[in-house]
Amino acid sequence: MMDVSNALQKLFSGKGYVDGITIINLQGEILFSAKLNDKLSIHGSGEVPVGKNFYDVYENLSSNNSTTYKAMQEGVPAYVKNQYLKPVGRKGIRITSLSIPIKSGNRIVGAIDLSSEVQSEGLLSSALQIAMDTALSPLECAGWKNSLRFTKDSIIAVNKAMVAARDYIDVVAACTLPVMLYGETGTGKEVFAQSIHNASSRKDRPFLAQNCAAIPETLLESMLFGTVRGAYTGAVDNPGLFEMADGGTLFLDEINSMPIALQSKLLRVVQENRFCRLGSRAEISVDLRFITALNEDPMEAIANKRLRSDIYYRLSMMSIAIPPLRERLEDIPAFVKLYIQKHNLTFRKKIEFVSSELIDKLQRYSWPGNIRELEQIIVYGMSLAGADQHILEYSDIDAKFEKLLPQEAGLSSPDPMEAPLRTAMETYERRIIAGALSQSGGNLTKAAKRLDIPRQTLQRKVKHYGLDSCLLLD
Repeated sequence: MMDVSNALQKLFSGKGYVDGITIINLQGEILFSAKLNDKLSIHGSGEVPVGKNFYDVYENLSSNNSTTYKAMQEGVPAYVKNQYLKPVGRKGIRITSLSIPIKSGNRIVGAIDLSSEVQSEGLLSSALQIAMDTALSPLECAGWKNSLRFTKDSIIAVNKAMVAARDYIDVVAACTLPVMLYGETGTGKEVFAQSIHNASSRKDRPFLAQNCAAIPETLLESMLFGTVRGAYTGAVDNPGLFEMADGGTLFLDEINSMPIALQSKLLRVVQENRFCRLGSRAEISVDLRFITALNEDPMEAIANKRLRSDIYYRLSMMSIAIPPLRERLEDIPAFVKLYIQKHNLTFRKKIEFVSSELIDKLQRYSWPGNIRELEQIIVYGMSLAGADQHILEYSDIDAKFEKLLPQEAGLSSPDPMEAPLRTAMETYERRIIAGALSQSGGNLTKAAKRLDIPRQTLQRKVKHYGLDSCLLLD
């Protein structure tokens, strides 16, 4: 478990104070906020966003990179040394963050977050230094952490398509060709990436991962290629991820979010296994296994100019398509069992069984947020279950789950030929919006751009269709 006192010393190091304090509940609603640094406030107005959703105020945060979410989910403090934070309407800044879960009895009811701005001097090199310091252990950089705990046996698969995808890991791991994983947000692409590495001959070498959507372009290039002293103001000699992963595996998630210009630079590294640090002409040779992932169909990404066709063909020598949860509903009972075992420890509960009614309801929902959304629902139910309760019932989740369902249609979608026109149109619109939120990792701004509608319009429709919980996903 984290040493909180040590984390607090790091947080206050060189300053003696924090720049922001935020308290949120399990639904992400901000209950208290004090921003002593104007850069942390929204729109530069100093507005206190009490009552707003945490993930709307800071548009780049999600369940993947938020320490507050992690603290609530795992029931232990979460610390990140250098995280990119983007308040709505403001330029992003980098912060050090410590989040501590809040408990009421045996229940986790929220989290308190303490944050402090990272000093700007040597900003790019400081982020690289974090990666360098952890090169031969799990990488923790800009909020992305991998513990290499996943193997092929970690993958739940009852559905035939999922079984085939899982079994293909052995084929992929036996060679060194680049691998491309594609599937919707929340389907488990990181689990597959780690499983491939752990089943390969490189398992004792570094496995480094980076989410390409979480880092600004200039910082991402520096993190990948490394720098030499004098490359820019404050730059020092630092290896990049290419060097640190030498002999091992580099996993680049959401490759379709990487700027096209940077994709072309990456292509040369993939083809030749050689590159130069920023500011240097000296070539460095590396032995890398590339695993990449994207959260949409590759052909759609190419057509929409989010992915170069040449780098797609180079990186997808081997590929695995991971089906969404709605296409493998028979896997849900196994996931529920796993999450109950996991969160019995989180909440100190004694749940042993799950009601057939609960499983039936879960299997009749489309799960736009996939596995992560399912876990969120189970976490909610576990948090409300009684201390001596042995069966997880539908009544434990119904208050939250019912909000996810179409308002008029209940658990089933109406037949378009039998439903009133307005009902059919709203049902269809809800599906489109849920899909856009899933593809955008729950980011309202990105989803609005994908749908080509104003953000305010989408926010109103999300509330109308009861899709608020999708905003808490990555």
